[in-house]
Amino acid sequence: MKTKTMQSIQRSNYSNIYHLLMSNDKLSKQMIADELGLSLPTVTGNLNQLIDQELIMKNGQLESKIGRRATAYSVNPNAFLSIGIEVFQKYATITVINLKHEVLAIHTVNIPFANNEQYATALADQVRWLLQNNGYNEKSILGAGIGIQGLIDGAGTTVLWGKILGCTGMRADLFSQFLPFPVRFYHDADCVAAAEYAVEPNDEIVLSIGEHFGSTIITDGKILRSTKGRDGTMEHISINPRNGRPCYCGRRGCIETYCSLSSLLQPTETLNSFFTNLKQHNPAVEQRFSEYLDYLAESIYNLHMFIDVPIIIGGRLSKFITASILEDLRGRLKSISVFPESEQYVKVGHVADNAVAIGAAIPFIDDKLKSI
Repeated sequence: MKTKTMQSIQRSNYSNIYHLLMSNDKLSKQMIADELGLSLPTVTGNLNQLIDQELIMKNGQLESKIGRRATAYSVNPNAFLSIGIEVFQKYATITVINLKHEVLAIHTVNIPFANNEQYATALADQVRWLLQNNGYNEKSILGAGIGIQGLIDGAGTTVLWGKILGCTGMRADLFSQFLPFPVRFYHDADCVAAAEYAVEPNDEIVLSIGEHFGSTIITDGKILRSTKGRDGTMEHISINPRNGRPCYCGRRGCIETYCSLSSLLQPTETLNSFFTNLKQHNPAVEQRFSEYLDYLAESIYNLHMFIDVPIIIGGRLSKFITASILEDLRGRLKSISVFPESEQYVKVGHVADNAVAIGAAIPFIDDKLKSI
């Protein structure tokens, strides 16, 4: 019993020192000892062990006005890496992130999506190319997460419903057979939420507004997920089921059909061209955007009535939400609010570019950090 207790304490010291360094840029032995209430020999022994495992490194010396400058220690953020992939109909985006969620590489490649081995092989080849081109050892890769426009089972192994890409039933082992590390699937909206939470951890509803609309609930610091993958699919709440716009799900009037970028943009438009015309006060564009904000406000308010947590506008649209647009949206929300609101609960996200690919890589990193 004493041996197990001692091992537990030693493991705790090892973990506490590592995570203290993870949350700081540089620390000396004495600073670590003072912060954690440990003896210098205990700190030294654990630092040596972490260095031997290449999890931390000596990083110069700390400034000192008196006496000898102390050796600085930092985590080695690139000790382990993770890959995140977002797949679309016509292309895929691949990212590599490190233990601090820093994006090290991004690669977008034009590969038409298909639920077959030919596509899986082509995507795996691009992943290998990205690693080799940047000098990353495949042995340092914890795994690859793939963000999918569809519902995913709880284990991340199977697409339960993938109508947009036509990938229902697709399995992660279709890809893992061509890669030397595990592969998991994630709902694309969950990936956006993971990317946002990594920057600012809060319980919230994250709206992923891109070509399609998605939403995710984060509660108690965790993304709400079930084995059937239907948690947070608020895009298919109908606000006009009888006469509303047709949705790809087969129903009418879903939030998807009023608040996605597909519902806002005309076939020949891009986000850049739309917002350029908006800045130039094109009357037709202004009218269309005003109607869009009305629908977005109604949808956000419905979600706010369901769960009273901050609502984050994430995804591609977030890059174009200026302070004036945000205030306009908040004004519309105030005008339809039933209850008094003391705080501004709608905010703009932090990760506008490649959020799905970045978020798909994060779970492997977080799982590794929990194990240290």
